[in-house]
Order: sequence, then C-alpha cells, then structure tokens
Amino acid sequence: GQGRGSPMADQEIASPAPVVLDQQEAIPNGGNELTERHDDDNTEEAQHPDATVRTEQEEQRPDKAAAAMTDGGGSSSRRLSDELMAAARAMPRRKSNLKQPGGEPGLSPKQVSFVGKGSSFDRPHVTSPDDCVNAMKAGTDLVKVKSSRRHYQRRFVLDEEGLYIRWISQRKGSTDARIAITSVKEIRRGHNTASFRKHGKSFEPDRSFSIIYGDEYGSLDLVADSEDEANIWIEGLLCLTDENYAHQSVANKQQMRDRWLKVTFEEADKSGDGMLDESEIIELCQKINIGLSASRIKQKFREHDTDRAGTSRGRLDLDEFSSLFKELSTRAEIYHLLMRYSTSRDFLTAKELKYFLELEQGMRNVEKQHCEELIRTYEPTPEGREQLKLSVDGFTQMLLGRESMLMNPKHRDVFQDMTQPLSHYYIASSHNTYLAEDQLKGPSSVEMYIRALRRGCRCVELDCWDGSNNEPDVYHGHTWTSRILFKDIIVAVKEHSFATSEYPVILSLENHCSIPMQRVMAKHLTEILGDMLYTTPPDPESRYLPSPEELKGKILVKGKKLRAELERVDEGEDDGGDVSDEDEAADMDEEVKAKSRSPTPRQSSNGTDEADGQAHSRRRSAAHKGKKIKLAVSLSRLVTLVQSVHFKNFQESSESGKYFQMSSFTESAMGRMSASSSAEYIQYNKRQLSRIYPAGSRVNSSNYNPQTAWNTGCQIVALNYQTDGLEMDLNQGRFQINGKTGYVLKPEILRTEVSHVEVNSKNTISGLTPQLMTIKVISGQQLPKPPGSGAKGEVIDPFVAVEIHGVPYDCANEKTSTVKNNGFNPVWNKTFRFLMRFPDVAMIRFSVLDDDFVGDDFIGQYSVPVSSIQPGYRHIQLYSKAGELLSNSTLFVHVSFDQAYSLKKKLIFEHGSGSRTRRKLATPKKIKAPDVDRIFQNVADGLQSVVELKLRIETATEDFKMSCDKANVLQAMKLFVTRVKASNSEVSLAKVNDVLSVTYKKSESFPDSIEKMVVSLQRLLEASQAVISQADGIIGRLSGAYGAGQETFLDLDQQLAQARLKGRRLTQSHEAFAWNMQVVRSHTDLLKATKDQVLYMQRQIEDVANDHEMPVGYNV
Repeated sequence: GQGRGSPMADQEIASPAPVVLDQQEAIPNGGNELTERHDDDNTEEAQHPDATVRTEQEEQRPDKAAAAMTDGGGSSSRRLSDELMAAARAMPRRKSNLKQPGGEPGLSPKQVSFVGKGSSFDRPHVTSPDDCVNAMKAGTDLVKVKSSRRHYQRRFVLDEEGLYIRWISQRKGSTDARIAITSVKEIRRGHNTASFRKHGKSFEPDRSFSIIYGDEYGSLDLVADSEDEANIWIEGLLCLTDENYAHQSVANKQQMRDRWLKVTFEEADKSGDGMLDESEIIELCQKINIGLSASRIKQKFREHDTDRAGTSRGRLDLDEFSSLFKELSTRAEIYHLLMRYSTSRDFLTAKELKYFLELEQGMRNVEKQHCEELIRTYEPTPEGREQLKLSVDGFTQMLLGRESMLMNPKHRDVFQDMTQPLSHYYIASSHNTYLAEDQLKGPSSVEMYIRALRRGCRCVELDCWDGSNNEPDVYHGHTWTSRILFKDIIVAVKEHSFATSEYPVILSLENHCSIPMQRVMAKHLTEILGDMLYTTPPDPESRYLPSPEELKGKILVKGKKLRAELERVDEGEDDGGDVSDEDEAADMDEEVKAKSRSPTPRQSSNGTDEADGQAHSRRRSAAHKGKKIKLAVSLSRLVTLVQSVHFKNFQESSESGKYFQMSSFTESAMGRMSASSSAEYIQYNKRQLSRIYPAGSRVNSSNYNPQTAWNTGCQIVALNYQTDGLEMDLNQGRFQINGKTGYVLKPEILRTEVSHVEVNSKNTISGLTPQLMTIKVISGQQLPKPPGSGAKGEVIDPFVAVEIHGVPYDCANEKTSTVKNNGFNPVWNKTFRFLMRFPDVAMIRFSVLDDDFVGDDFIGQYSVPVSSIQPGYRHIQLYSKAGELLSNSTLFVHVSFDQAYSLKKKLIFEHGSGSRTRRKLATPKKIKAPDVDRIFQNVADGLQSVVELKLRIETATEDFKMSCDKANVLQAMKLFVTRVKASNSEVSLAKVNDVLSVTYKKSESFPDSIEKMVVSLQRLLEASQAVISQADGIIGRLSGAYGAGQETFLDLDQQLAQARLKGRRLTQSHEAFAWNMQVVRSHTDLLKATKDQVLYMQRQIEDVANDHEMPVGYNV
C-alpha cells in the first residue's frame, strides 16, 4: 500500500491510459438504451439518452459534460449547470466493444465510457493513508465488472465529507449512485467474488478489487488502470473503514465556538449579506460537526427561523446560526462534567485535564505533556490550541475519541501472550460453515467460508460426501441443502485464511466419503495448501499443544486418525482402516431422545417445527449409530495435532488422554457436564481441546448461548455465523479484542494446572476476589429508528437493557426507564450495580430498544468482555443486528469497579465490610500430608499480614476522605491544603526515604476541623509507610512458597499416597492444595497492587502540596 514505506511513496502515479473503443454506428434518438443493474442494491443504471460513448477517434475532442460529471462527487455532481447538460445533449451516442489483448472486437464484454479529457486526475503524491483518501476525493476512472458480460467504465469519487463513494449513474432522474462508507463490510484484492471469478478473468488480479457492502453483502467489483491506482483505493478504503483511523481524524468532527463560528459563518456566506439558507446551514453544520444528521438540523432550522413572514424567511443570521449550532452540539451532561474540574467554568487547563483523567478515567501517572497533546488534538479553536485550553467542544470530542471508548484501546491490538498452548485460548469457531440459511433446505456457498475467515473465525467445518466427476462435495447430509465442491472451499481457505489474522486455522472435517474420494480430499489439501498445511507429528515428549505463535500461518486438519501401524503402508497399498463415523447426529442420540419426550414441540422463527429437526436428527442418528467407516491413510496422515476421539469420561481422559486428542460435544452434553462436573471439565480443557456444536434440532440455524461453554474453558465453541442475535453478539464481542485474531487467552484460573474451580458455586471462587461493577447509563446520541419502523412515526421511545453473561450466579439483567419521543439525545441517568464472582470470564451486553406495546424493536447493541472495560466516563459505539457499526450512534456511561469481599449485598457498600470473610479466605487449608502442609503453614502469617495491611490502608483512606467530605484522596488533599492556607495554620509535609509524613504546630487558634484532617492524614501516611516497609519481604516469602508448591505438584500424588489418602479424602487433599496455591498467588498479587496504589497516592499528595505551595521537607 502507498504511504507505508513502499517504493511508490515518492513517485508519481502514471496517468490511466484511455480505454480504446471501436467506433460503430450511432444509435438514433429513441433507440434501445444500454442498461445495467447493480445486483445487490437493485440500482438500475441506463445510459443517459443524451450522453456519448467515448471512442479513440474522439480522444482529442473537448468533453465538457464528462468533465462536469466527474467533478468530484458530492453536491457539485448533483447540480450540473444547464450549460453543461446542453453540451452533453449535443454529443452523439455510440456503442462499442472493449478491445481485449489478443481478442477480437465484438467477442469481448461491452464497455460504456463517460471518460473525457478532463476526467484524468492529476497524479497524487502518496506518502500517507491521508494521501490515498485525498486521491479518492479527486476521483479515478475504474472499470465496473458486472454479473453479465458487460463491463462499464465509470468515474468513482469519494465525497469531500468522506461519507460516500459516488459514481456517475445513468439511471433516469439521477446524476450519481453511491455507497455509504459505513455500509462497507470488507475490501478484497484480486478476483475474490463470484462475479470476478466468472466474468473478470480477462483482467489482471493486481488491478482488481472488490468492495463488499450492505446487509446482503453485495459486491462492487472494480478494475483500475494500474496496480498503483488499485492500491490507492484499497488502502484508502481500509483507512476509511477502520475505526482507529476514524477516531484519529478528529478534524472532520471538530466544532468551533464564538469567534470561530463567526469566521466559518462568514466564509460560508458567499453573497456577503449576512444570511445563510437551509441548505447552506446544513452544509456548514455538517462540515464542522460531521456527527449531526441533516434531518435534525432541518428540524432545528425551522425552530430558529424566527422571521417567518419577513424578508429573511428561510434564512438565518449569525446569531441564529450560533444558537442553533450550540443547541445541537452542546451536551449538558458533558458540560456539567467539565464544570466540575474547570476553575474558569469555560475550559480545562492541562493540569485540570490531568486531574480529570486520573480521578475519573482511572489513569495513573498522567504526564502534563500527554494532556497538552490531547488539547492540541481535540480543541477546535485556534486560540484554545495555542493557549492549551480545552473547551466544551474539544472536551466532547475527546470523550468521543478512541482512547475514551468503553473498550480499552490497547485491547484492540494483540496484547495477550500468544506463546501459550493452543488449549489455553478461546478459538472463534463456526458450525456448518457452508450453510447460508437453515439446516434443511438452505443454500451452501463458498462465500460463507470467506466471510467467516475474514471475520476472524479460526475453525471452520466441512461435511464431506462423495460427489460427481470424482470430486468430493460439501453439504449437510441427508437434507435438501445444496452442494459445493470441496476443492473450491480449500482454494478459498488458502486465499482468505490469513487476511484478518495470521494465527492458525483449523479445518474440522466431518468425513463421509469413500476411500477414493478421501484420497482426492488429501490430494487437494496437500497440493492447494502446500506449506500452509501443518503435517508435523505431535511431540511425544510434550504435555501441551504448540502455541498460536508457533503455528502462525498454518492450517491444521481436525479429523479421525488411524493407528500408527495402519499408516505405515506404501502409497499404492492405501486400503484404509476402520474408524467410527463422524456424523454429529451419531452423538446426539440421548439429546434427541430427551427432546422427543417433550409434549409440545416449539415453532422456530422460520416456521419450521422443532419436531422436524428432531425427526431429522433421529433419522441420521439411527443411520449412523455405532457405524464404522473406512479412513484413507493419505487423509489420516494429515491429521496431527487435532485428532478426534470419542469421549468416555473425565477419569479416562485424565489417565490416558493425549494432549493432541480432542472430543466434540453437543450443546446439551456440554450443559450437563458444566452443571454437574464443572471442575473436572475445566481441568480437562486445560490440556485438551473441546468442540461444542448446536443441537441437531436447531434446523433454523439458531444458536445456543456460548457463555456456558466459555465458563468451563471450552475452546472451540461453534456457532451458526449466518444467524444474527444475542449469541453472535456475544461471540463478536468476545473476539473483537486481541487484534481480532480469533484467539483470546482464557482467564488464568482456567488454565493454571493446580487451580480448582467450581463455577456453579454460590460462594466465592477460591483465589478470586469478587468485584462490584457500577454502571451509570447516562445518555444516548443519535439513535436510529429500528429497521422497517417507518409507519411508527418520526421518533422513537428508547430504553437501554444491560445484561451480564458469566458464571450462573453472576448472570443478571437490568433496564432503564423509557424516554418518550427522543432518539436524538435521550437522557436516562440510571445506575446499576452488578456483583461478579468471576469477572474475568464475564461478558456485558448493552442493547437499545424502542419501547412498543406490541413488542420492543431492536435498535442497536454492544458486547464486550468485562475484563476489557475501562473505568470512567465512556462512550459506547452501537452495532446493528447484523453486527455492523451504526454511524454516530452512541451511549454515554460511567463505569467503576470495587472489590467486594462480602457476597451479602447489604454489606457490599458498607465501610470495612467482609473483614472476617477476608481473613478466612487467607487461611490455608489442611492437605493432610505433613511436608506439603508445611509449605503453606510457613506463610500463613504472611497471608494474614496482607489482609491486615489492606484493611488498614482502606480504613485510613476512608477516614481521610470522610474528614474532608470528598470522594477521593486527591480532592480531599486539595481541600485540606486550601483550608490550611486559609487558616494560616503551620502544617508541613516531610519526605524521608520515599515515605511521607505530616507535622503541625498546634496553637490555641488551631481549628479543630483542621486538626481532624491532619490526624486522619497522619494515620493514612502511617498506614502507607507500613505497606511500603513490609510489602517486599512478604511478597518474597509468598513467592517462595508458590514456587515450592509448583515443584511439589510434580510429585504430589506420591506424597499423598505416602500419607495413605484415598477416595474422597484424596480428592479433598487435591482440592485443598489447589485452593492454597490460588490463595498464595492471589494475595501476592493483591499486596503488589496495594503497594503500587500507596506509592501512587503518596505522589498525588506530594504533587498537591507542591502545587499549592505547602511546605515539604525532603530527607529531613
């Protein structure tokens, strides 16, 4: 791509060569028009009756009409002058065929051109992504490949606002066609759509690219005159559709106040009469605040157009425009927030912004330089940027910026350790990937694999059956779904597996083919995938799977595996061996029996009775239960790290299961095991992979909730990607983090070998501190009407639902009240509190709905792991039901996290609550093996010290805040210093060996209120000193005990056997050992965090004292 260090960065782009056309007989007026239909948006484009087809002989002829139509898109292209239109009508019409290299005229696809001399754009100097975007705004001549044999050349332009791709359409009554940037799903290089593969083979792949857009995934297939031009569009479109780039381009979203509004108004007032009409006001407002909708501006325009009967009717002056713009742009909730930190009541200084970021946004050690850079980035007024003052407009834009979104911006990139075993990750997975609709009659398509892989899916499924012409097919067996070629899927897998993520892809093969067809499958896999195919045998000395990092760029085959001795045959002697049938229905027998006992089968959303699905599953189950099939040696050899085996029980898997063996479970089987044996299931998933798939009765391709499987550490949780809804919302939310690689590291407690977790317990999970998450849903911005709700009126009645999906006792849902008739800026100000025992596995989902007595209509949603949430004031970008970003539609919320040591809700919010529980949680359990018990008893006092230090610092902090009646230490310290100075009291700080203390000289005039503050501050600093002086020694002891425990774990069974522990007592000893290890680890981390918190708090206290010129003595 250009602008990223490529050789083209300092070169000019070659001018596009004119398309050479054969001149043919002119079509008389009234003749049949050449027409084209855009397949996916039903846009019909007919050649303009008065336009011309450009020919080689006319190349030197001035072409005013073409120049006008290619003038850069936007409003200018829609307002062609009468003179230019007359010039267009005066030109003759011709039809012609495009000359293809080495081909004969008349045999190649037709080419219609509106290209003139003025349409060739000047070559841009590409040094950055912005240069690509600017070149797109200048316009480019591209060939539009259609599903028919006709190809059309059009002038494509990105409008000035960067909102639409436009091109000249010849549909009657329209001057251009367009695609919204927000509707673009992906950009594909080369011939990677059905239209290109069928009709575009004559074009060079390097000059070809496709824009996939809309809910129906329509494709706009384009060919540039050169590879450089194609790269400009590809890079530019990737930037425009990238959320990070959008947030960085704040210039398009800035607003100005006062003098700047006056300057911009005067610039827009071309006539100089001090008035702007409605269209000019809309254009100006959207120029300085791209988030404002035209309909909303029109509504406010009518309200501010006060001179309804006078000469200025339908126009606004500067004062009216300023009032309109401020009313639209100023959000009261943000203005009040700014006022809380602004001493000027008008703007934030860099120091005030620093306080806001640290106190509200949970940031630590914020540098002044960082605050100044934020002001320069987001402040719209020149004087504000120069004087480093952040106005409410700049503050609003900062809170809408990338770093202020709900999800931690660092989590958008790869931030997790990718060197752990494959079994330690959740893996984005698709079920029956080939299906586009239901499971019985729906079509199958290679396109579904492309979409899934490009969405970051890392495990796709292929149901393989014998086909015709010696080629295996993929389809849903024993159904009426259509068939596609296995070979075509593998080609698509090769082309698209690593377009989004470089980490490994798993091909889950459900094999029903004969031996000859299996050999063909193996041949296609090896020849097409080549070195991408991973065929290295498992390491017999290893205990874990390789890591995603080690398997980068590799494709793994999951399937049945023959015994080693059966694979040791010559190529010509491949008669195969017997393995169990892999049909999923064979594993559904008990599920089907259970469902068949249901007295009233449910009706699915597409009108298909669940009974149909049950009957279908029974037929497949009966046909395949206990059945053996032959497996070809050549195919078996390709299965290495992901070998499918039948699951019997956890004990057998623990004793004899291999790390490279995995099992598949129905959703119901997974649910039963998660409910009855969650600890054993979690232990199993630490070393071996589990694949979960939907029930066979889900013939409408509905999904199960994946959270239950994630709770127990299941990795390959396969869903029907073609079906939108809550389940896919959670899946998309789970895998949007970590660079959208399709791999998300499981919580540590689900992968640490010695942990013991019961996720269904009402009690605290050992080693985990419950968290209390408080969420205030403040407001919404520019919420769209639900699809298909035009008959309901102009406005909506929105409310917000907040759901927690996690371990069973963490699940909860709340909702706000309904705001009537307001989708532009509804305000809720509703606070919810959620207590979570296992926050690291939990997901949170915000959904916005339109309240309706018939049924609430879905507007938008956002799902994200709780562990990826940033505290503070945050905006949430909403997504449609199809998982696409809703432009400018946001929620504004405040989030905070607190440790909750008591699970009794009435104690959660009380100061010092749960102290007895905390001491109990820090007490090691008896293992009943003397040498092992000694490891933990030696640090029992250290564990209790951690609790005491934590309780002491919490109590002292709370007392100081209460003495100053402030919500946090920083605000309390600022008040304390201000009052000390106002009373002329002799109070000072001293810092010795990085430890602060406070001294004061008491006199008769010394105020009691100041003395109370001083005493509480003194206790806080003494508690801080205790943490700083003791922390390192305790941490060292606890870390040593944890290391000794890890060594002991290797021969724990032997030591427990020597202690003659058996049966239930042996199980209890194993659980006690895991508990103790988790307690030691968690309290080590707790003390480290407490020390960091204390040091940070001391820096805050010292900074406030220095800022307010309070005496501070150093090394006294």
